[in-house]
Parts: sequence; structure tokens; C-alpha cells
Amino acid sequence: MERKSYTGYLFTTEIFQKKQLNIKETQKHYKSNLLRFVTKRFHVFCIGSLFAIAFMYFQKPPQIIRQSESSRQLIPPNPQSTDTKVTPSYTPLHIFQKAAVCSDSEICSGIGRDILQKNGTVVDAALATMFCAGLSNMQSMGIGGGFIMNIYIKKENKAYTLDAREITAIAATQNMHLHDPLTTNEGPLSIATPGELKGYWEAHKRFGKLKWKEVMEPTLNICRNGFEMSKHMSDSLHVNLNVKNDQGLRQMYFDEATGTFHKPGTVIKPEQLCNTLQYIAENGGNSLYEGELLDQFAEDLKDMGSIITKEDLEKYEVRWSNSIPIDINGDIMYVVPPPASGILLSFIMNILKNYNFEPNDLSTVNSTILTYHRIIEAFKHAYGRRSQIGDPKFVDIEDLVQKMTSPDYGEKIRKTIDDSSTKLHPHDYGGHFFIKESHGTAHLSLIGSNGDAVSVTSSINFYFGAALSGKRTGIIVNSGMDDFSSPGLQNYFGLPGSKRNYIQPQKRALSSMSPTIIVGSDGNVKLIVGAAGGTKITTAVVMTIMKYLWFGSDIKEAVDSPRIHHQLIPMTLQYEFGNLEDVLLGLEAKGHVTKRYRERGSIVCAIAQNNTGIYANADFRKGGDVVGF
Repeated sequence: MERKSYTGYLFTTEIFQKKQLNIKETQKHYKSNLLRFVTKRFHVFCIGSLFAIAFMYFQKPPQIIRQSESSRQLIPPNPQSTDTKVTPSYTPLHIFQKAAVCSDSEICSGIGRDILQKNGTVVDAALATMFCAGLSNMQSMGIGGGFIMNIYIKKENKAYTLDAREITAIAATQNMHLHDPLTTNEGPLSIATPGELKGYWEAHKRFGKLKWKEVMEPTLNICRNGFEMSKHMSDSLHVNLNVKNDQGLRQMYFDEATGTFHKPGTVIKPEQLCNTLQYIAENGGNSLYEGELLDQFAEDLKDMGSIITKEDLEKYEVRWSNSIPIDINGDIMYVVPPPASGILLSFIMNILKNYNFEPNDLSTVNSTILTYHRIIEAFKHAYGRRSQIGDPKFVDIEDLVQKMTSPDYGEKIRKTIDDSSTKLHPHDYGGHFFIKESHGTAHLSLIGSNGDAVSVTSSINFYFGAALSGKRTGIIVNSGMDDFSSPGLQNYFGLPGSKRNYIQPQKRALSSMSPTIIVGSDGNVKLIVGAAGGTKITTAVVMTIMKYLWFGSDIKEAVDSPRIHHQLIPMTLQYEFGNLEDVLLGLEAKGHVTKRYRERGSIVCAIAQNNTGIYANADFRKGGDVVGF
């Protein structure tokens, strides 16, 4: 069994099993004539899960966090208030003077740094880093997926959002997954039209300075020599076991002699993908959407059984918009508009800012209980409104955006929060629909020597996306259709999926992505932050911002700090190891149901700047590093 090496975090096939079980739970309420068929699949899955659980039990790995029948018999136990503070993680606090790049890969961060030192723009550096990450971290992102980028241009004192997320095919229909809900997250029907490469091309045309091929050259060099498989990539293979069923991925990652996946440190050379990248370097970033490469990729998709056609790729367009400025006690926080979750983040901050939090609010057990209770209530109100967000090209959300970015509306909600207790039904927080939990993604944060900044989140959805790769192009395709809702499915509260997020042709799904940039009143960047981790992204970003701006933490402490998360549905306060037992008991006394989660949760990349320098930290939960000068 593969597991992450640092204490307190288990990362095994449990996440994959949890993902499947969540789908199976929704099938209890699935109203179709094929219930018998679905139930049969559930029985097969349960049998397989029992064998897997038995196998993991007899392996008895050390340092596992597990929750027994008693919610208080956790291994290791939650720390007590009398315990010493949780030891800081192994990742260092980096200090630079001019520029910094934070990503999931030290090599890729170094490439971004090199581009900046060649007088490339911060967007040039971001694209070079993303090309690299799409290769060395292809389990999380790549040109078969999509991204949302927040770009701050200091001389304009303005921020722009580039939405290059995947869209549904022209042939997509609202009921296309009703025959089998599993097709939303695996196989050819889970693929949405990718926008990643088109987004790179459009970003470079608008804000790039170096030649296109110069931006791609470092990644081409990695292609020629191969790269070592990371521990995270190895872990991901054991999460999405469907990788073994794809010829190209199996050839890259599976050792037929031993019958197991290759180990971390194995040199990977994705020849077909590298040939594709070489062609793109020579012919431009639009080449996946026109010409010879388009023909090859369309044939790959057809062979997979996808409904995406040449016409879908030819018609794909990115969306440019202004990032939304939010006043946070004199600082300006730039968030990305829908269908991303920037307005969710702004709503939480607008609810909480008039509490005027300060370090003393986390100085004792009792003050921490009250402070966390207030934060959790804000989370619940925000996620109650999350299901109202949708693609603004398809649903009218102008009033919703105005409300969720309004300080007055945030204050109105704050005044409804009861400091003594919580409520336990979604309706009390505006939750009338549910949104499926999402996973995956990668995040990068960058600041250039001229003060420009980029915060960008990219994804192919689940690890290795749809677990399908093109025979001709080597492109690993996304499973982006899993981010949509479908009619006929209910959760255990009896809440239906959000109609605003139903499938329609050429539509973007609701996204948890929240790449954020905070700028001081002088126009200088103060904080660049974002996260990977699906539904937990927004709360992780909020917690990092508050810890740094309000609670007196340095950026490493803010990123390291054990997190809490509540998304309203399920009605459970999820928390990481490191949160104090006495605080959790105090929250339970107010009515919160608590549960410690085992997987990594969210992965933050954050860069802070003040008049003494640039401070940055890569999240220990996944690895990666920060490089700068």
C-alpha cells in the first residue's frame, strides 16, 4: 500500500473508494428504471472494497490516522491544549527580494524563475511553469484540461481573469449520464472540451513578451531527458486504478514484469505527448484547435468513444473579464468571477471582516472556539449559496454576484450568526440544492520584479482525469463532466442537484477554483494565494488569508496551520490533524458534528510581500517548492 510519508496523513486507495461510495450513496435516491442495474454494480463494488480493506488491515502500516467506532479513539489522538504546538512542517520559509514562483514542483518553479530572469513577463513565467507542471505533474493538470488565471498588472492597478476551463460538447445533453452516474467521472462520457492550451496561447498573445517557443523550450528539454516520477504521482496511480486500462498510460506507468506500478524515482518519458508539445512549440498554441494536430486529437477522442468532435474544438473560446475587487479593511482583494468560486470567498470575508479579528482571538481555547464557530458559520452560509452559482452565459446570476460581493449583505448575514449554537439543516443556510464534492487540481502563484502577479489554478479534474490518453497525441484528457449536476439525483437530505449547474451544450461547470491576489492601498501586491483540492479550495484560501492578515501568522505558519472545512452538505465540520481536542469539544458543545479527514485535503501555494521582502511557502501536504531571486 502506498502512503504519504509525513506524519498524520494517509493517502491510499481510500480516496478512490470514498469517491465511488459517494456516487453510490446518491444512487440510493436515483429515480430511474435502471435502479436494479445500479444496485448490482454497488454490490460488486462492496465486495471489492471488503477485499481491499482486508488487505490494508493486514498490511498494518505505521503512523495511520484512523477513526474507530468511537469518535474519540483516533490514532494519533488530537493534541491537547496542554501539548506543545504542532511541529512546523519540513518546508522552509523562503525569502526573496525581487521575484518568486510557487508550484507543485521545484523543477517547474525553477523554470518560472529562469524565465523571469530572462526579462520575461510574469505571464511568460506562469506559462513556462504550467507547461512543465503539465508534464511532471500530469496526474493533476495538462493541456487536456482547463484553468482559471488571475493576473494583476501593477502599472494599471488592475486585475484580469482568464477563464480557460473545459466546456461541454455540442452534443452534450442534460440526461446523458442518467443511464449510469459513474460515466460522469470515468470513461469517454466524462470528457469535456479542453481549453488549457488555448488559454496559454491567448494569455501569451495579450501579456507575453518572450517568443512562444522560448517559453516552451525548458519543458521540451525535460521531454528529451525524461523526468523522475514524484511520490505524489505514484500515490495518484494507486488512487485512479483505471490508469491500468489505458494502453498509453499503462505502458508509461505499469511494470508488467512485477505486475505493479513503477516506483517513485522511475524515469518517465511520455514520447507521444512530447512529440505533440514539440509540434505546438513550432506551430503555436492554437494548433490543437486547427490544422493537423486538431485532426489527430479529434481522432483520438473518437477512438476513446467521446462525443467531442472537431467542431467542438474549433469553436472553443476563452473568456476574458475583469477580476472582482473586494475591499478588505483597506486592502483590495481581487477574486475571479463565476462560474469559479471567487464570489464565495468574497462573501465569507465580507461576513467575517466586521468581527475585527486579531491574534488574541486565537490565544486561548475559549477564544478559539468562538472564533472558529463564527468562521464555520460563515462557511455554511457561503456554501448554502454555492449551488446558486452557474455559468453566467446560461443563467442570470447578476443579483447573486452583487449580493455576495456586497459588504452590507455580508454584515446582514453576520448579524444572524448565533454565538451559542449552530443549526443542522441546510435550509437554515440557504441550502436548497446540493453540489457534488470535487477533487484534484494544481495551483501556481507568481510575482515578478516589476510587481505584476499571477495566481492560477489548473485541473484535469480527478487524478489522471478520465484515465484515457490519445494514441496519436499522448494527451491525457480531463473528466470535467463530473463537475456538473444531473437531474434525478438527490443527496441524503433529499436535496436535488442544482439546476443552474445542469449540463447544456458548450457550458462551463461550477468550479471551486479561487485564485486570489490581495493588493495594498499603495498598489503593491500583499498576498498571492490559491489552492488545489476540489471543494476544500475556498475554505483553505480563506483560512490562509485570515491567518496571515488578521491572526498574525507569517506565511509559512498560515500555510502549515491545521485547517477546518465545512461545506454545509454533508452537515459535518471536517478538520485536519493538529486541531486541539479541547477546541473540537467546545465546537461540539455548540452543536457541530466533527470528523477528521484522512486525505490531504487542500494544497495551498502562497506568496506574501511587505517592505522587507517577498516571503513564500509551498504546502507540505503535497510537496513542491518556491524558487525566486
